[in-house]
Amino acid sequence: MSRARFAPLVAPAVFAAILAGYAIWLGSAFVDGNARVLDLHQNAPVFLIAMGLTVCLIAGQFDLSVASMATLTSFLSVGLVTEQGWSPGLALLACLAVAVAGGLFNAFLVVRLQVNAFIATLGSGGVFLGLSSVYSSGTSIIPDPSQDAGSLPGWFTGPGSAMSFQTHAPDLLVVALVLVVVASAVLVGLERITAPTARRALPVGGAVLAAAASALVLAGSVDIPWTVMLLFVVCHALWVLLHYTTLGRHLYALGGNSAAARLAGVHADRTTTVVFVIASVLAGLAGIVLAGNQGAATPGSAVSYLLPAFAAGFLSTVLFASGRFHIWGTLLGGYLIVTVSQGLVAGGVPFTWNDVVNGLVLIGAVAFQSSFTGVPRRRQRQARADASGS
Repeated sequence: MSRARFAPLVAPAVFAAILAGYAIWLGSAFVDGNARVLDLHQNAPVFLIAMGLTVCLIAGQFDLSVASMATLTSFLSVGLVTEQGWSPGLALLACLAVAVAGGLFNAFLVVRLQVNAFIATLGSGGVFLGLSSVYSSGTSIIPDPSQDAGSLPGWFTGPGSAMSFQTHAPDLLVVALVLVVVASAVLVGLERITAPTARRALPVGGAVLAAAASALVLAGSVDIPWTVMLLFVVCHALWVLLHYTTLGRHLYALGGNSAAARLAGVHADRTTTVVFVIASVLAGLAGIVLAGNQGAATPGSAVSYLLPAFAAGFLSTVLFASGRFHIWGTLLGGYLIVTVSQGLVAGGVPFTWNDVVNGLVLIGAVAFQSSFTGVPRRRQRQARADASGS
């Protein structure tokens, strides 16, 4: 097997070995379907932010403001209802409108003012985080359930809400979504029937995992909360957008070679604007989910999500994707990172090591991509020699 075909299988094999080791080491404390679904539920805001970042990375852009936007919308989703007396539906629409405005602001800085995306979104992230502090006067917003006028609706937060782990989506709806994912994976597999084994691994593996998930749901051993359903719906929608629409092809073309994409007729400015809006809207949605999970809003509540979100995005490049950013790879990568961290915690390692794990995964994913899927060093030296000779 050549190096190019072998590379996409290394990272999945490493993670499979780690998970197998956890299963042997921790036993039933780790091999628990509901516990693993709980990991997805608790980290849904991180995964939503990661999927938005992946869209940016596919187009060759960075957005460091997404965590700050999630913090801002978490405050607005709670404060507009409890402090200003807005209806919950109107407050959520206002949060999404603010997220769209934030994405347009980032696009204006990058597209119109030609500010480097890294610097532009670093600055706008400070603006969004500062606005959340100004709005909340630098304090937490904790609704008082004893006062009807100052409480959030039961469908938004609380034990019986849509954001609660105890509230499960109907099994038929879950199975329907799983069948859609299986059908999509099979179609992709048929399209790539002549492709190398590594490229067929993702659709085939997705179909097997989805079929296993549907079997567990039908058997009643695993219940799927609404937040996990939201994750899979968003992930599947983005996957369809990226792989079966003109916009998605433009995003990959822009990220691969922006100059060639412009010459080929890609509207780079418009496409870049859409990219920042998508990332910001998903960050705003993550803030809403975070507020519903916590039932309150706290300063900087989503700031720590930026590192694991980037780690999940870059990990997608080494999970069956041969160096390309992939939405399903991001969700799988984020889940693997969380699972590795939770396994360490279950084994007695303090949770304070989570950031260390996230940082090492990010470094390892980038280093692995560069060494296995990048240009070999011999070709790099030859290219430099040719350039110096000319």
